[in-house]
Amino acid sequence: MKKEIILALMLIVAAPAVRAQKIAVKTNLLEWAALGTINAGAEYAFTDHWSLEADIAWNPWTFSRQRSAKCWGVQAEGRYWLCQKFYGHYFGAHAQYGNYDCGLWKYRYDGYLYGLGISYGYALPIARRWRLDFNLGVGYNRMGYDKDAREYRTGDVEMFGREHRNYWGITRAGINLVFIIK
Repeated sequence: MKKEIILALMLIVAAPAVRAQKIAVKTNLLEWAALGTINAGAEYAFTDHWSLEADIAWNPWTFSRQRSAKCWGVQAEGRYWLCQKFYGHYFGAHAQYGNYDCGLWKYRYDGYLYGLGISYGYALPIARRWRLDFNLGVGYNRMGYDKDAREYRTGDVEMFGREHRNYWGITRAGINLVFIIK
């Protein structure tokens, strides 16, 4: 109960500091296009050049007994805007965590990932409060998962055990539709 009271007081104290063009909401169109991943994000600008962005994504789809793309993930990024917030070029540093249970072919993977990376992006104005935000990030992900093979006709499962993998490469990609809240 004490935590809720402290949080409410902090929000009341911080509320007058929220001013025009400091908050944006967004959705990543690429994630919607890739197997219909439901996603949303928000960004808060601290100054004219610095902002903090956070995204969540969830994919609940099961296509058949052997094929699914269930996953969820969260990602946060600090951004430095070269010109001004929510406009033009920016550089960022991001962190992410996710959990998945997916398999579209012979093998299924059930596990987690976490990682860090850097990114570059560009926010293109398309209307007074609307932007298209293009971004690409590279970095490192650590994955741990259980791997199994499922026989399509019989439903038999062959377990391969716990595996770990280090991944270096693209860790973030997006074409975001952004709305700036006034």
